[in-house]
Order: sequence, then C-alpha cells, then structure tokens
Amino acid sequence: MNIAIITDTYFPDINGVTSSIYTLATALRKKGHRVYIFATSDNNSPVIRRVHKKPPVFRIPSIPMLLVRPYRTTMPYSFGLVRILKRLKIDIIHTQTEFSMGMVGLSSSMALHLPIIHTYHTMLEDYTHYILNGKVTKIITPGMAQKYSKIFCNIPTGLIVPTEKVKHSLCEYGVKKPIYVIPTGIDISPFNKSNFDPKEIAELRSSLGINKDDKVLLSLGRVAKEKSIHVIIEQMPKIVEKTPKVKLLVIGDGPALSDLIDLAARLNMRSHVIFAGSVPYTEIGKYYQTGDVFISCSTSETQGLTYYEAMAAGLPVIARKDDAVNELFIDGENAVLFEREEDLPDIVESLFSDEQKMAMFSSRAEETVAAYSAETFANRVEDAYKNTIARHVRKRAIRRATLGKINNSSRKLKDAKVVPADEEKQPSRNVLKDNAKRAYRAANRYANLLRVRKHKN
Repeated sequence: MNIAIITDTYFPDINGVTSSIYTLATALRKKGHRVYIFATSDNNSPVIRRVHKKPPVFRIPSIPMLLVRPYRTTMPYSFGLVRILKRLKIDIIHTQTEFSMGMVGLSSSMALHLPIIHTYHTMLEDYTHYILNGKVTKIITPGMAQKYSKIFCNIPTGLIVPTEKVKHSLCEYGVKKPIYVIPTGIDISPFNKSNFDPKEIAELRSSLGINKDDKVLLSLGRVAKEKSIHVIIEQMPKIVEKTPKVKLLVIGDGPALSDLIDLAARLNMRSHVIFAGSVPYTEIGKYYQTGDVFISCSTSETQGLTYYEAMAAGLPVIARKDDAVNELFIDGENAVLFEREEDLPDIVESLFSDEQKMAMFSSRAEETVAAYSAETFANRVEDAYKNTIARHVRKRAIRRATLGKINNSSRKLKDAKVVPADEEKQPSRNVLKDNAKRAYRAANRYANLLRVRKHKN
C-alpha cells in the first residue's frame, strides 16, 4: 500500500506521538509498504519540502500557533499536498492529530475520495490549560474538548486508539465510527541493556553530575504540566531524608521546565534534581541506562510509551495507578503502583534498599514488554487499514448505486407524459385527475429516494 501519515509533530520533537509514528512507519516499510510522513514545517518556509528519505518526510508550510505555543499551525486545505498525494497514488490517509494537520488530512481525503483512519493519541480534555496558558479555561472547557473530539472522530472512516480506556471515553462522547484498540508497539532492541558499555554509561552519568554511588530516579519525556513531574519534585525533600544518596534526573524539554527548575530551587533540591534537557532520539536508549528506576506520576497518558521503553531498558517502574496502565502493569510484580503521592518516599526507600526486589522488577519488566513488538503493532494496523479501505469502497458503492437510482427517477419525472390541453376541446376531468396522480407518484418516488440517500450517508 501507499500510506500517507499526517501529523502536527515529528522529530526532532521527542514525545510519544513521534515515537509511535516512527515505529509504525519503519515496521510498515519492512513489510513492503511505502510510507510517507507529512508534518508541519519547523520554520516559515513557504513551500512543501522533502527533508528526509527513510521514511520520506515532507514539511508543510506553517506559522506559529498564537493560542498554544510553541506549536505551529497551517491552513485546513493544501493544494500542494493534494497534488503530492495524487502523484504518490496514496491508498489510505492516516492522521495523528485532531488539529491543523488533522484538518488537512480530512480535507485531502475528501478532495481525493480516499479512505482515512485516525489515531486518537491524547485525551484533549486534559490539555485545555495550554490554550493561552490556561487564561481562557472558563471559555474552552474540558466539556468543549469532549464535544470537539466527538465531532472530529465521527468524520474519518475508522479510528485507532491505544487502550480500552480511550475507546470507552470516545464511546461515552458519542463516537460511532469503528474503533480498533491497538497498543503502540516499540522496537525494543535500541533500549536493551546489552547494547551499551557500562564504562560509557558511567562516563555519561558523571557528565550529568551523578556520583558513582548515587541512586537515580529517571523521568524522561515531554516536560509539561500534565506529566505531574512537580509531584515528584515536591516529594524530593522527604525522599532524600529517607534515601540520602538519591537524585532525580529529568530528561526532556517543554513548557513546564522553567517552573520546575524554580520549584526545585525553592525546595533547596537543586543538588538532587538534575535537568538534562532534550537529547537526540537516537541516543534515548543510552540515557535510559543512566537511571536505576523509572518514575512517572502522570494520569493523562493514553498509553505511556516511555513506560514501555523504560521496561525494555530493564528499569523497575514506579507509576501512579491509572486505567491507561492496567493492561501493562501488575502491582508488585513488574512495577510499583501508588495512589497517594505521600507514599513515594517509602516506595523509593523500599526499592533502593532491596537489590533482590530491584532485580526481580527489572527481569519481569523485560519479559512484559517483549509482547509489544513493533512487528505486532504493524500487523494490527495493517489489518485496520484493510478493513478501513474495504469499508470506504463499500460505502462509495452504495452511494453510487443510490445516486444512480435518483438520476433514473429524475429522468422519469422529467419525461413523464402530461396530456396537453386541446385548444378546441378542454380535457375531461378524469384526464386531469389521472395526470395529477401520475405527477404526484413520480414526485413522491423522487422524495423517497432523497430520504434514503440522506439516511445511508
């Protein structure tokens, strides 16, 4: 198949969506499909540019989004993109966003009569605080985000979601389209501990300001309010009190970074909290090895790809209880789950003081994540593509058949014979009555066909 993946975000941005897209594109290409990625430009270039080859990446002209910085936006329709999609003979469009590029994907599919499937990555109701830095939350509410999700998700031919939690939410919103629950797979090989020289990791830890005998809590990913990294930092004084030689390593960038740095300073924890900033995705596997335990307090995840990556790296995981992780974690077997943030100091102490428990969690984490391979992910998405294409073809066939019936009825109505009035002799009352009945029946058939067409659409 020729597949167009359309997204608002892609590398060098590091987040779960970009990781998912890259994993899917790479795995589909291995299966022989041709995959093309279309994303917003990272500058003010006025033309569509091809910036990468494997997989091919095209950058669509865009401008900064004033309401939600630092994101970029574009026009809801692109003539240039439509021409490219037509030239590439695209079989299906796969959108990865509900915003500007998602609109571009919808309009392009309508212009070219192509099937379109959409992956709903993010619970939009958890992200309304980004609009004007939360200054209009009384205007743009979580309820409005739910309504928007319902409207958008009822347009594509089909939907992909990463967990049952997301599917349940969309169904509650009123989404009626077919929904495929497909957990995002990962290529676990780049994260395997055996790929890295312990000496190299020790040098990297040292360069980050980590001492040889320090224990490291690792937080990796987008640094944003909904990730609740502030919860960990607020508990660091008590964590350090119970486990003195512990440090929190925060890897990533985002809108909450400066606030978190200020928070750590106010708590006198700057010597125990390290902000490493963003790192190249090609080196992410190495940076996972700098941690001893992976920690996250987020409840806004639809799946949480960093959990999978951390487990593939052999890290024990501390995570907040949430429906999004119920299918991945078993508390006390492959992770430690908590509900109250006040429990974190005791949890951290119990892990770092028990090497045998740490080894058990590490081993079981690697076993768990092995079931979420990129190949399995690609196979399931491929099946969703085939079903979506078949549904689109069936729907178009029904529409064409309905239109054909309407056209035939229109011609019959146009050709209906009406006895003309005789200039010398007026038609009888029976003739007028028959003509009226004939015209009424033809008009009624035409109206019924229009109602059928509206119902099927």
